[in-house]
Amino acid sequence: MIMNRESIAVALDSCANALSTLAIALRTDRQPPTSTHGPDRLLTAQEAAGVLGVSRRWLYTRAAQLPFARHLSPRTLRFSEAGLRRWIERRQ
Repeated sequence: MIMNRESIAVALDSCANALSTLAIALRTDRQPPTSTHGPDRLLTAQEAAGVLGVSRRWLYTRAAQLPFARHLSPRTLRFSEAGLRRWIERRQ
């Protein structure tokens, strides 16, 4: 079977997307979200900072200690909305 460059690129993109989805699934909590707001959503630092009332710098500095922080890649950090809400509830 002979494939041209475009079809190889499409196949590789599909594999990369599947691997990315799998990596995210492996990094998330094993427990299903307890939120009644629907499926979990990954928030940007700006969105998470707004929910918590802190700065983005505060989040980035403490990301390693925050159980709801998710590293999608070495330079991409997101925050689990369901995990963030659980964390807030436990601290009140």
